[in-house]
Amino acid sequence: MSDAVTDAILSLNRQLDLPSVLNKMLEAAMQTTGAPLAAINVVDDQGVSIDFHYQGIDASIWQMIKRAPNSVGTLAQIPAEGTLVIDEITKHPAFLGLPKGHPPLGSFLGCALRARGSVFGYLYLASKKGGFTPIDEATIAALASAASVAIDNAQLFEESLERENWLAASQAITTALLANPGDETAIARIVASARDLSGAAAAALVLPGIDDEWVMEFTHGEKADELLGLVLPSDGFAMSVIRSGQGTIAQEPPGPTILDPVREFGPTLYAPLLAGARTLGLLMLWRQDDYDTFDDHDLATAQRFSNQAALALQFAELAHVRNVSNLLEERERIADDLHDFVSQELFATAMQLESLTDDVAPSARDRLASTLDHVKRAQREVRGVMSQLQGDRTSEPLAERVRRELILAHDSLGFVPFLSVDDWGAASRAVDSDPTLSDDIIAVIRELLSNTARHAHATSCSVTISAKEGRLSVIIEDDGVGPSGAFSRHSGTSNLANRALRRRGTFSLDPVREDDDERPGTRAVWNVAAA
Repeated sequence: MSDAVTDAILSLNRQLDLPSVLNKMLEAAMQTTGAPLAAINVVDDQGVSIDFHYQGIDASIWQMIKRAPNSVGTLAQIPAEGTLVIDEITKHPAFLGLPKGHPPLGSFLGCALRARGSVFGYLYLASKKGGFTPIDEATIAALASAASVAIDNAQLFEESLERENWLAASQAITTALLANPGDETAIARIVASARDLSGAAAAALVLPGIDDEWVMEFTHGEKADELLGLVLPSDGFAMSVIRSGQGTIAQEPPGPTILDPVREFGPTLYAPLLAGARTLGLLMLWRQDDYDTFDDHDLATAQRFSNQAALALQFAELAHVRNVSNLLEERERIADDLHDFVSQELFATAMQLESLTDDVAPSARDRLASTLDHVKRAQREVRGVMSQLQGDRTSEPLAERVRRELILAHDSLGFVPFLSVDDWGAASRAVDSDPTLSDDIIAVIRELLSNTARHAHATSCSVTISAKEGRLSVIIEDDGVGPSGAFSRHSGTSNLANRALRRRGTFSLDPVREDDDERPGTRAVWNVAAA
């Protein structure tokens, strides 16, 4: 091997970024073979050009040509191993012609560049006077082998930088959300960072809305205003990703129903925000129609980022739920204090004033009666405040109360139970007609999840709420050790049965699987009249 080839190989492997590697390969190939024209065409699995580097062609000529060639005609004849050498390319049987304005090529040498076991692209050399020699072929083969190593290293370097950037972004977002769980600016940064780091034209973060709808709550990039607030079609592909928890990439927006602002985009990536078995949201990324397709590496990187974002959102959600729960408990404590101290003191004062009425002079009775009226009015005001404070929890939407209970159960269970509701509207109407029913539903869920956490040794649990034909059911099912182990404390379950009886209902506790002695699971069903 000549010193020139050795120097070229060493120079190649000193490059860390991919464009520098490819340009250095072109320089080395031209210097060692004497070819005046050289190009490297990076292609996808279908042979379509996705990146093109060239030397020896005037920039004005390239502007006239405007597009890189795909692997068709003569170029499709370049073998995956070895080289293709042609004395005059126009005489090759597979030659299909050159674009308008393209300079003549004459002699031609083509060689595949491989990386990670597959073809990464092709090296083209042309217009060498006298044609390419066997020494040129051997030289290019040696350079191609060195380039494969250099390309591998450059790709690994790019991936490490990319991972570092994604990690830095996710850490900054997590820190911001933990510092301020309600910081919508931090959530918006999830979308902006994902778009910038992935090279996407547009990005959206979809979060659950009301009535089982999923809404684009945060958007960034092109068509951000048009995308903001859109509800995902129930039969759209994105909903299947949310249900399955499996991210996906596609050449264009997939699915039978595509939202209008999305139709013009091309390569698409969907990465669900997963926290255990729960899907907290969906990160959607779109590139322009003529941009590179997302690959498996892009999906894996985006999925790691999404999962980190999901963890941050889960912490934020838990912090918010705890704050709300603490606030409601504090209001209940204040209401109890008002009853135990202020209200009782006012009642005692009123009793004393009434007992003094007959003992004071007639001239003072009117003033005493007026004072007594003021005390009784104060009593009524205090009772109103007590009622309002105590009623805040009951007047909360049922969906909010149920979801808070499930999130709070995470600490004791180690996971968040899966929630299924046949019809939130029907359940909410049942609660609206009898507000105390909401308290019973929450008490049932809290007691059953508490028992599951203490005794069942379960790894999963589901909560189902159903309101049909004047009946409301709460069904909690786990995969634990069964009723005998999961509910050894009877006072709690007896209380649930009594709550059901008061509402003309039933409560049952049975194994899920009769044929499993070790982990039969438990199904608890609390069914009551809802009207």
